[in-house]
Amino acid sequence: MKRILMLASIGAFVILLMRIGYSQSLSEWLIKPGGSPPVITHWYASEELHHGDIWKIYMEAKDPDEDMVHFVCVFDQLGFGVYPPGYVVIKKRHRGELRGYLRFFSTGGHGLSLPEWTRVTLTVFVRDKGGKISNKVVLPLVLSRGAKQEPPPPPFDTGPLDKLGTIMVDLLDPDRDSGSETNPFWIR
Repeated sequence: MKRILMLASIGAFVILLMRIGYSQSLSEWLIKPGGSPPVITHWYASEELHHGDIWKIYMEAKDPDEDMVHFVCVFDQLGFGVYPPGYVVIKKRHRGELRGYLRFFSTGGHGLSLPEWTRVTLTVFVRDKGGKISNKVVLPLVLSRGAKQEPPPPPFDTGPLDKLGTIMVDLLDPDRDSGSETNPFWIR
Protein backbone atom coordinates (compact mmCIF):
# COMPACT_ATOMS: atom_id res chain seq x y z
CA MET A 1 0.00 0.00 0.00
CA LYS A 2 2.85 2.38 0.87
CA ARG A 3 4.50 1.65 -2.47
CA ILE A 4 1.29 2.45 -4.40
CA LEU A 5 0.85 5.69 -2.46
CA MET A 6 4.46 6.66 -3.14
CA LEU A 7 4.11 5.91 -6.89
CA ALA A 8 0.87 7.89 -7.05
CA SER A 9 2.57 10.85 -5.33
CA ILE A 10 5.51 10.76 -7.74
CA GLY A 11 3.13 10.48 -10.70
CA ALA A 12 1.11 13.49 -9.51
CA PHE A 13 4.32 15.50 -9.05
CA VAL A 14 5.55 14.61 -12.56
CA ILE A 15 2.19 15.57 -14.08
CA LEU A 16 2.29 18.88 -12.21
CA LEU A 17 5.77 19.62 -13.56
CA MET A 18 4.67 18.78 -17.10
CA ARG A 19 1.66 21.11 -16.86
CA ILE A 20 3.84 23.99 -15.66
CA GLY A 21 5.95 23.74 -18.81
CA TYR A 22 9.14 25.00 -17.19
CA SER A 23 10.79 24.69 -13.83
CA GLN A 24 9.96 27.04 -11.01
CA SER A 25 11.32 27.11 -7.52
CA LEU A 26 9.02 26.91 -4.52
CA SER A 27 9.86 30.52 -3.68
CA GLU A 28 8.52 31.63 -7.08
CA TRP A 29 5.24 29.82 -6.43
CA LEU A 30 4.88 31.55 -3.08
CA ILE A 31 5.56 35.09 -4.36
CA LYS A 32 2.38 37.09 -4.58
CA PRO A 33 1.81 39.00 -7.82
CA GLY A 34 2.53 42.71 -7.79
CA GLY A 35 0.11 45.55 -8.41
CA SER A 36 1.58 47.11 -11.54
CA PRO A 37 0.90 45.85 -15.06
CA PRO A 38 3.80 45.30 -17.47
CA VAL A 39 4.46 47.87 -20.19
CA ILE A 40 5.75 47.27 -23.72
CA THR A 41 7.93 50.34 -24.24
CA HIS A 42 9.29 49.75 -27.76
CA TRP A 43 8.43 47.36 -30.57
CA TYR A 44 9.13 46.80 -34.24
CA ALA A 45 8.47 44.21 -36.93
CA SER A 46 8.93 44.48 -40.68
CA GLU A 47 5.60 44.82 -42.48
CA GLU A 48 6.64 42.55 -45.38
CA LEU A 49 8.09 39.07 -45.36
CA HIS A 50 9.11 36.57 -48.02
CA HIS A 51 7.21 33.25 -47.85
CA GLY A 52 9.26 30.85 -45.75
CA ASP A 53 11.37 33.44 -43.92
CA ILE A 54 11.55 33.90 -40.16
CA TRP A 55 9.69 37.01 -39.00
CA LYS A 56 11.44 38.78 -36.12
CA ILE A 57 9.22 40.76 -33.76
CA TYR A 58 11.38 43.07 -31.66
CA MET A 59 10.12 43.86 -28.15
CA GLU A 60 11.23 45.87 -25.16
CA ALA A 61 9.13 45.60 -22.00
CA LYS A 62 9.36 46.42 -18.31
CA ASP A 63 7.48 45.41 -15.18
CA PRO A 64 8.33 47.10 -11.85
CA ASP A 65 6.95 44.04 -10.01
CA GLU A 66 9.24 41.71 -11.98
CA ASP A 67 6.48 39.15 -12.50
CA MET A 68 6.01 39.01 -16.29
CA VAL A 69 5.03 35.45 -17.19
CA HIS A 70 4.38 35.19 -20.93
CA PHE A 71 3.70 36.90 -24.23
CA VAL A 72 0.24 36.37 -25.67
CA CYS A 73 0.31 36.37 -29.49
CA VAL A 74 -2.89 36.40 -31.56
CA PHE A 75 -2.92 36.20 -35.36
CA ASP A 76 -5.82 37.49 -37.46
CA GLN A 77 -5.64 36.48 -41.13
CA LEU A 78 -7.59 38.52 -43.67
CA GLY A 79 -10.21 36.32 -45.30
CA PHE A 80 -9.71 33.60 -42.71
CA GLY A 81 -10.24 34.81 -39.16
CA VAL A 82 -8.67 34.88 -35.74
CA TYR A 83 -6.41 32.04 -34.59
CA PRO A 84 -6.26 30.76 -31.01
CA PRO A 85 -3.59 32.61 -29.01
CA GLY A 86 -0.01 31.43 -28.93
CA TYR A 87 1.89 31.77 -25.66
CA VAL A 88 5.61 32.37 -25.27
CA VAL A 89 6.98 31.86 -21.76
CA ILE A 90 9.20 34.68 -20.48
CA LYS A 91 12.40 33.36 -18.94
CA LYS A 92 13.08 34.10 -15.29
CA ARG A 93 15.93 36.50 -16.04
CA HIS A 94 13.60 38.63 -18.21
CA ARG A 95 10.66 38.92 -15.81
CA GLY A 96 11.48 42.52 -14.81
CA GLU A 97 12.92 43.89 -18.04
CA LEU A 98 13.51 42.45 -21.49
CA ARG A 99 14.83 43.52 -24.88
CA GLY A 100 15.04 41.12 -27.77
CA TYR A 101 12.93 39.44 -30.40
CA LEU A 102 10.27 36.83 -30.83
CA ARG A 103 10.47 34.56 -33.88
CA PHE A 104 7.68 33.36 -36.12
CA PHE A 105 8.43 30.69 -38.72
CA SER A 106 6.22 31.45 -41.73
CA THR A 107 6.85 27.94 -43.07
CA GLY A 108 4.52 26.34 -40.52
CA GLY A 109 1.18 24.93 -41.64
CA HIS A 110 0.54 26.01 -45.21
CA GLY A 111 2.93 28.97 -44.92
CA LEU A 112 4.87 28.20 -48.10
CA SER A 113 1.76 27.67 -50.20
CA LEU A 114 -0.26 30.66 -49.01
CA PRO A 115 -1.54 32.94 -51.76
CA GLU A 116 0.62 35.90 -52.78
CA TRP A 117 -0.08 39.03 -50.71
CA THR A 118 -1.57 37.14 -47.78
CA ARG A 119 -2.27 39.65 -45.02
CA VAL A 120 -2.10 38.87 -41.33
CA THR A 121 -2.13 41.00 -38.21
CA LEU A 122 -0.34 39.98 -35.03
CA THR A 123 -1.49 41.38 -31.69
CA VAL A 124 1.03 40.94 -28.87
CA PHE A 125 0.78 41.75 -25.19
CA VAL A 126 2.47 40.62 -21.98
CA ARG A 127 0.64 38.99 -19.09
CA ASP A 128 2.04 38.97 -15.57
CA LYS A 129 1.61 36.52 -12.70
CA GLY A 130 -1.42 38.38 -11.34
CA GLY A 131 -3.20 38.28 -14.72
CA LYS A 132 -2.61 41.95 -15.49
CA ILE A 133 -1.83 42.69 -19.13
CA SER A 134 0.37 45.24 -20.84
CA ASN A 135 -0.56 47.57 -23.64
CA LYS A 136 -1.44 45.71 -26.86
CA VAL A 137 0.81 46.05 -29.88
CA VAL A 138 -0.72 45.45 -33.33
CA LEU A 139 1.70 44.50 -36.11
CA PRO A 140 0.59 44.10 -39.75
CA LEU A 141 2.32 41.65 -42.09
CA VAL A 142 2.10 40.92 -45.81
CA LEU A 143 3.57 37.65 -47.09
CA SER A 144 4.94 38.19 -50.57
CA ARG A 145 7.50 36.39 -52.68
CA GLY A 146 10.40 38.74 -53.24
CA ALA A 147 9.72 40.84 -50.13
CA LYS A 148 12.68 41.62 -47.93
CA GLN A 149 12.48 42.03 -44.17
CA GLU A 150 13.63 45.49 -43.09
CA PRO A 151 16.36 45.79 -40.44
CA PRO A 152 15.23 47.05 -37.03
CA PRO A 153 15.47 50.73 -36.02
CA PRO A 154 16.82 52.00 -32.68
CA PRO A 155 16.84 50.78 -29.92
CA PHE A 156 17.03 47.33 -31.56
CA ASP A 157 19.86 48.07 -34.00
CA THR A 158 22.71 48.04 -31.47
CA GLY A 159 23.99 45.70 -28.82
CA PRO A 160 23.14 42.07 -28.26
CA LEU A 161 19.49 41.10 -28.47
CA ASP A 162 18.03 38.10 -26.66
CA LYS A 163 15.98 35.44 -28.43
CA LEU A 164 12.81 35.70 -26.38
CA GLY A 165 11.11 32.65 -27.87
CA THR A 166 9.18 31.29 -30.82
CA ILE A 167 5.52 31.88 -31.62
CA MET A 168 4.11 28.42 -32.36
CA VAL A 169 1.17 29.11 -34.68
CA ASP A 170 0.68 27.51 -38.09
CA LEU A 171 -1.00 29.66 -40.72
CA LEU A 172 -3.72 27.96 -42.73
CA ASP A 173 -4.64 28.45 -46.39
CA PRO A 174 -8.24 29.70 -46.78
CA ASP A 175 -8.49 27.93 -50.16
CA ARG A 176 -7.49 24.56 -48.67
CA ASP A 177 -8.89 24.85 -45.15
CA SER A 178 -12.12 26.74 -45.70
CA GLY A 179 -14.54 24.08 -44.44
CA SER A 180 -15.50 23.88 -40.80
CA GLU A 181 -14.72 20.14 -40.82
CA THR A 182 -11.04 20.84 -41.56
CA ASN A 183 -10.70 24.18 -39.81
CA PRO A 184 -12.06 24.54 -36.28
CA PHE A 185 -11.18 28.28 -36.26
CA TRP A 186 -13.22 29.23 -39.31
CA ILE A 187 -15.34 32.32 -38.75
CA ARG A 188 -18.49 32.46 -40.82
